[in-house]
Amino acid sequence: MRMWLLASHLVLVLLLGIVMSVALANFLSVTRGIDRVLEGNYKSIRAAQQMQQGLMLDLAGFAELILGNRATAKMRFESGKENFVAGQVSARQAINEPGEREVLERIQRLYGPHRELVERAMAEGGLDSRSREEFEKDESESYEHLRHQIEALVQINEVAMTRESQNVKLSAQTAALHSMIVAGCTLALAVILTVAVSRTFLRPLRILAKRADQIGQGNFEGHLHLRSRDELGALAKAFNVMSDRLKEARSESQHMLHRAQKMSDEALESLYDPVIVTDAEGRMIFFNKAAEGLFGPSPATPRNPIIQHLGDEMIMEAIYRAIQQDVVLAPEDEASLVPIRVGDKDRTYRMRATPMKDDDGQMLGSVTVLEDVTHLREIDRLKSEFIGVASHELRTPVASLLMSVQLLEEGAVGELTEGQRQVVALQKEELLRLKRLMNELLDLSKLEAGSQPMRFSMVDPAAMLRGAVAPLKPTAYEKNVRLHMELDPELKPVAADRSQIERVLVNLISNAIRHTSSGGNVTVRATMGQDQVTFSVEDDGEGIPKEYLAKIFDRFVQVPGATGGGAGLGLSIAHNIVKAHGGTIWAESNTGEGSAFHFALPTGPGAAGESTP
Repeated sequence: MRMWLLASHLVLVLLLGIVMSVALANFLSVTRGIDRVLEGNYKSIRAAQQMQQGLMLDLAGFAELILGNRATAKMRFESGKENFVAGQVSARQAINEPGEREVLERIQRLYGPHRELVERAMAEGGLDSRSREEFEKDESESYEHLRHQIEALVQINEVAMTRESQNVKLSAQTAALHSMIVAGCTLALAVILTVAVSRTFLRPLRILAKRADQIGQGNFEGHLHLRSRDELGALAKAFNVMSDRLKEARSESQHMLHRAQKMSDEALESLYDPVIVTDAEGRMIFFNKAAEGLFGPSPATPRNPIIQHLGDEMIMEAIYRAIQQDVVLAPEDEASLVPIRVGDKDRTYRMRATPMKDDDGQMLGSVTVLEDVTHLREIDRLKSEFIGVASHELRTPVASLLMSVQLLEEGAVGELTEGQRQVVALQKEELLRLKRLMNELLDLSKLEAGSQPMRFSMVDPAAMLRGAVAPLKPTAYEKNVRLHMELDPELKPVAADRSQIERVLVNLISNAIRHTSSGGNVTVRATMGQDQVTFSVEDDGEGIPKEYLAKIFDRFVQVPGATGGGAGLGLSIAHNIVKAHGGTIWAESNTGEGSAFHFALPTGPGAAGESTP
């Protein structure tokens, strides 16, 4: 097979060499004709043009002389002579046509008198009117004779160039015809050779290609049987070996895939938390055992819609959002908690819905995990009850201690020394701080338990802002902090418990004043949105680190390094109050650039909830 290919390629290379040799010979013939034109005629025409340029400069010199510009005329005459003489020299070197030499001799004879006129004009310096007429007549006759001879030289070469161009064109046509004949013969020989070689190798290659297509489609059965002992025969044996090995590899990979799938299914089945798997259309695919304990057995084909199996709109909505919006839904607030009744008990599950995609980013479906947080909720409830009970029980002894401290201050047990007064004042300050902490803990427990209902009424947002700002103006003035208030003229009433919302505003404004340095600014504003009023408290104080923004509304959270404040319950109480009003609260800040706290309350009579005044 290799010898066949080498021989056929050598023949093709030989034929290609013949075609190229003929084409090259024709090309050289055309090139020689073009060279003759460029080396002789074109140079002669360029020399004639240079002589014409010299005559034109002489004419310009005469004009300058008539105008009285002798220096300029002299420069023109010298340049004209240089150009004319250079043109003559070039023309003599390029003579290659009959008659050119005679024309050049006539030009030489005529140029002598012409230069005498030039020299005489320069020697006399100026021309009177009569002399000027004679010079102009002589110069015109001399110029015309020279111009006619130069044009005759140009015409001789143009005629020669036209003749040579026709000869080159004829040579090119002849060369093209010869090249086409040789190329046609070569092509015919190449086609004959190609057909002969292809008949030798095409049939085995077709068999190999068909077998390769079968292997590509996954058909590893059967073998190739070629009697050839050349490379094609060896290739057929390699195909047979490859087919057998691919068959073994597929069997092994199928076994491993089946095992991996089995392990994956068993891992999902053994999870303690319920797992729900859907396809990209939101149809059920798989329940693990924990999920079957809640929603029944896994759906059979055809897969039914989610709601027919789950019966819970919160889970259904989360699954559809994960699939359609391509987002992981794993909120940590109450919105992710799903109550489900299991037997005769109510349990609470935290829901996390995650979209599934392949390597190309195509949506495959979703996986939803329900984490049983019933015990955590119970622990949280017990913790809140304990805090509430402990705070309530501590109120009486704290009140007694405060009364005792007050009696000591008033001298009920005798006059106190200055050192004793300082100790008693310190005790009183700490007891008042403890009392505020207990009150905040009690309020927070009531808000979280829902035992402190809001007294809603339609309230003017501007009035609430003024009511919160007024008592804090002395504090701001004392700290040299400028307190600004901005009100949207289009504010609408909101359904709110005025005392509770003012409490939120007072907390946010007092925090802003406390965390703003002397000479700083605190801005309080209310703006009207589409269906809500947004309250904002902004300062240019120390700011809040980004890692604390996400948990600033949690209980007992205090930013390290901030100026002294309470126990970290104020913002948590504010969060619960705003949440009870059906609103949202959030914070924005950059360290060293100040902070901005915002909360939004819905407008309209029934926007805040079902509680009434």
